[in-house]
Amino acid sequence: MTRPPLKRTLLSLAGLLLLLGAGGFGLVVYKDQRWVQTPPYTPPAGATLQTLVVHYSRSGNTLGAAREVARHFGARMVGIEAPAYPRTLAGQRKAGADAAAKLTRTKISHPPVQPGRYRLVFLCAPTWWYRPAVPLWTFVEDHDFGGKPVFLLLTGNSRYKQKLVDRFAALVRRHNGRFIGHLFVRRGRVLWQKTPAEVAAEVRSALRARADLWPISAR
Repeated sequence: MTRPPLKRTLLSLAGLLLLLGAGGFGLVVYKDQRWVQTPPYTPPAGATLQTLVVHYSRSGNTLGAAREVARHFGARMVGIEAPAYPRTLAGQRKAGADAAAKLTRTKISHPPVQPGRYRLVFLCAPTWWYRPAVPLWTFVEDHDFGGKPVFLLLTGNSRYKQKLVDRFAALVRRHNGRFIGHLFVRRGRVLWQKTPAEVAAEVRSALRARADLWPISAR
């Protein structure tokens, strides 16, 4: 017995949609697990480093943006490692679940640093569920900022929620930091992403536009 033409058409469409959905999910996973390469950064030789750039980057996108900040100021960079969130599907799921639960603690490691010794501190991370990634919250909870100005740099494919950024700012203030603002760099969607060069250009433009915020001049 043959199926009626309409039924065969609907089944074909359903199969096509299922295939497209699986392909889209696979693309999301691929983009999330791969590491985005950007030009390395080395602090200026012999310079007195007055700016600190702390970064957590799971895919390399935020690292590229943080490097552009460091180049602008001739800053020291400190990278955060978070073993709970490897670049695997399981790591991606845990990152989303912990962020959705609004957790602020996870195990992290990084070189020793005293943020209060610098004149300006940048904190850089991707957005997970519209808020800074969990490892950056942990870093803030573990440090005293010595009354120094702190600026938040976020990157992401979607958006941020102001009330969640406000909670992060309040945490910075509780740890003796003077929160002076934030920047969100939207990288794009699954099928279209800004290149690392485009992200870097956007960061450079934003830093120049906010020159009145910085207590020190660009390098």
